[in-house]
Amino acid sequence: MHRWAIPLFALVGSLFAGSAASATNDIYPGDYFPSEPGDRIVSFYAYDRTSAGPYAKGSKQANGKLTGQIAAMRGVNTFELAGMTATSVVALTWADLSAKPVTLANAIGRNTTGFGDLRLGLTVWPIKDRRNANYLGLSAMVIAPTGSFNSGQLLNYAENRWRLVLSGGWQKDITPKVLFELLPELTLYGDNDDYLGNNTLEQDPALALTGYLRWRVTPAFHLHLGGQLNWGGAATLNGVALDNPPENSRVNLGATWFLPGKQQLILRLAKEIDNENGFRTDREIALRYQKAF
Repeated sequence: MHRWAIPLFALVGSLFAGSAASATNDIYPGDYFPSEPGDRIVSFYAYDRTSAGPYAKGSKQANGKLTGQIAAMRGVNTFELAGMTATSVVALTWADLSAKPVTLANAIGRNTTGFGDLRLGLTVWPIKDRRNANYLGLSAMVIAPTGSFNSGQLLNYAENRWRLVLSGGWQKDITPKVLFELLPELTLYGDNDDYLGNNTLEQDPALALTGYLRWRVTPAFHLHLGGQLNWGGAATLNGVALDNPPENSRVNLGATWFLPGKQQLILRLAKEIDNENGFRTDREIALRYQKAF
C-alpha cells in the first residue's frame, strides 16, 4: 500500500472543504438574527485556504499541502410561517483545489475545479424577542449531489451523496456591547456508491458546536472571537471501518462592518488548532459581502 494511503482515507467524501473535516454549514456571526418578513438577502463569499498533512490519530504523516480558492453565493427569503419568522435558503459554491507535492498529487489527484453540491434550507425562529435581544432559530438543510465529482480520484469538492443537516442558533445580548452566539449542528450522510470507482463510502453522523463572542465597538462596527468543535463522522469503505473521525477544533477572529443601504461586510481569519485525522487547515481568509432588499 502506498505510504499516503492510510492517512488519506481519513478525509472521507471531500478532502479539502467538506463536512468530514468541519461543520457542514459555515455559520457567520449574526446569521441567526432574524430579518423581517418580506426581506430578501443576497450574500457573496470568497475563501482562500491552505491545509497541511495528512494526519492520522493526531500525528502528521507527511508534508503534504492542499490549497483552495472557493466562491459561494447564497440567497435568503424571509416570510411568516405558522406565526413565526422563517427563511428559505439556497446556496451554491464553486472551488479550485490543488495538491502538492507531486507524491501527494499523484496519490489523490493534482487538481479539482467545479461547482459544489446545491444546498436548500429552511429556518424558523420560535423565539424572536427584540425587547430582550434573545433569539433562537432552528434549521434543516438538504444538500443534493449536484456538483462536479470525479470518481477516479480522492480530491473532490462535491461529495456525490445526499446530506441532511439539522442545526440551531441561539443569540443573546449579555450587555448592550457584548453578545453571545451558540450554534449546534448534526449532519446525516447518505452513501457514495461511486467512491474511487465502484466502492461504497458510508459515514457516521457528525456533530459540531460553534460559538461566537461579539463586541459592538460601535453600532456599525463589531469584532468577534469564535471557536468550533467537531465530533464523529468516521467512515466505512465497503463495510470496513476506517476508524478516522476528524475530531478537530478551530478558532477564528474577525470584524463586521454594517454599511449604508442594508449592506454588510465580514472579514474572518481562521485556523484549526487540533486535528486527529485528515488535513489541518493552517490558514483561512474569508470575506463575505451581504445586501438586503
